[in-house]
Amino acid sequence: MEVMELKDMLDDEYEEGSDQPKCEVHEAKLTKAYIKRLEEDNERYRAETDARCLHMLEQGLSQSEHCDVKLVFDDGVSHVSAHRGMLCSASEEFRGMFRSGMVEERQGAVRIPPGISLQSVRGFLEWVYTGRAGSESARADGRELWLLSELYTVRGIREWLLKDGITDSSIMAAFEFSQVPEGERSEIAAACKDHASHGITGIDETALRGVKLEAAVEVMKARVHADLAGAGVWRVVKEGFEFAERWWQANEPPLGPAVAREGGMKLVAELDLGRLPVKVIRAVVEPSGLVDAERLAEVYQHKGAKSICEVEYAVERTFGLHGSGNGLLSDDVCLVALQGTGKSQRLAVADPGNHHVLIFSVETGDVISSVGTKGKGPGQFLWPMGVAFSPWGDLFVSDPHQDRIQVFDSNGRFLRMFGSEGPNNGELSYPTGIAFTPSGHLVVADGGNHRVQLLRPDGTFVRTIGSSGNGEETFTNPGGVAVGADGSIVVAAHRGHHGVHVFDEGGAFVRSIGSQGGGPGQFEQPWGVAVGPQGEVIVCDCGRKDVQVFSGKSGEHLQTIGPEGDSRVDLGDPWGVAVDQDGRLFVGELGRGHVVMLA
Repeated sequence: MEVMELKDMLDDEYEEGSDQPKCEVHEAKLTKAYIKRLEEDNERYRAETDARCLHMLEQGLSQSEHCDVKLVFDDGVSHVSAHRGMLCSASEEFRGMFRSGMVEERQGAVRIPPGISLQSVRGFLEWVYTGRAGSESARADGRELWLLSELYTVRGIREWLLKDGITDSSIMAAFEFSQVPEGERSEIAAACKDHASHGITGIDETALRGVKLEAAVEVMKARVHADLAGAGVWRVVKEGFEFAERWWQANEPPLGPAVAREGGMKLVAELDLGRLPVKVIRAVVEPSGLVDAERLAEVYQHKGAKSICEVEYAVERTFGLHGSGNGLLSDDVCLVALQGTGKSQRLAVADPGNHHVLIFSVETGDVISSVGTKGKGPGQFLWPMGVAFSPWGDLFVSDPHQDRIQVFDSNGRFLRMFGSEGPNNGELSYPTGIAFTPSGHLVVADGGNHRVQLLRPDGTFVRTIGSSGNGEETFTNPGGVAVGADGSIVVAAHRGHHGVHVFDEGGAFVRSIGSQGGGPGQFEQPWGVAVGPQGEVIVCDCGRKDVQVFSGKSGEHLQTIGPEGDSRVDLGDPWGVAVDQDGRLFVGELGRGHVVMLA
């Protein structure tokens, strides 16, 4: 039994205050004290042994007279010294060499294979003497260390190289080494592809110079075809394109401009350029010279039917000051809504923490008006959550803590309210997201009743969509809702479903988008939703801290906006989202007290 296992067992069986007889407890304490002493002795022995091994390694590297073996290079003169006993303790191959009568035993020398550098032998000896990597191993050529490990069967070197030796600077050399016919090195190739699958932006021109095209193709494909591509989709394609550019530029001098460019074009041929936004194609792909006119025309024709939201988003403006009080936004910024265009465009932001809704001018970023105060009376809120502008400009606000919806005119004056708690048609239980259809019906996520209701602007019942459950047409506490120009209704099914459901205006189920997970097209906690000018489905996910955009026609994932997305934006906890006709996104950030405009 190991010392630590015995100590753990005694800790479990003989605790202070246990019912064990005193003599047994006393014996256990003595045993634990003895074990502690053994541990201290072992630690001291290991430290002393390490010090001795390092001292002997220094003797070898400095060619001390205390060494009794020479490791001779292929010129027959250059050598590094070592200790026969250390070599034999590390490897059966060395033990065989130094048996009585062998040439190595007679001459006291081991011939190093041609092509192995002095630094790699120093790194190899570091492993032989200490059993681990250090400064000498880190400076060695990993390929040569691998060969020495194969030749002399020294354990640990190959495992270390596979775990820590594949870096952005060494990956290409390592992959080409894995393709040499001699030896079984498929595990090196696998380790290189695994490293590449997590990103290839750090593989610079120095690492790519002299690398064969076939090796470059395989490493690039490991990234752009990887299931581990992460939240980004088109960003991974852009990574691949920039990798191809670097390979081309690195290999122009040795190969010549024409051959290098042809190789770069073959690399680019492996990429689905149709996934890139038009903005990236124009700025990066077209000027490069790696895509001919015919293929560019095909890509642009394909992109002609693509989404206005397939751009690289960045924060252009922030709305709201963080704080408590009139005209400020609390940490609880929730759902948002847009109304109008141009100079008259307005942004409504529900702020449950401050019990009001703020209306901003999109053009200036200023607060136009504040709607509501804390309370239960007309025009007051306990927890305003959903906001929607009617086609005629009135503001509708849901208050799930009062099971009602209130209506205000364009100046923020209270007009009316409707709704009461209950499960019947027209009754509400924790209403959250709201939106208007083109025909003027109000869509309400009736969260507590696990359904969506369509109501007239006065609150009278029209129809119900969905019911409680786990199927495609069911909900568990639906969250945000949005409506497209064609009347399609999008509902965030955040609990249990981890996705969004799409219905037509008549309430017929169309499709579900998403599943649980962290990859493209998957969700953790989808809440706010919007429908873009070309029918795009846009979904906020405060669990993943990103916003994803999908094709409204097919449900295809178009891009992710977030810290690790196609558009790299830090969104905190995005909760609500709205989109205008220009494709600009307005995202309410829970916990930060503001709304960001992305363009």
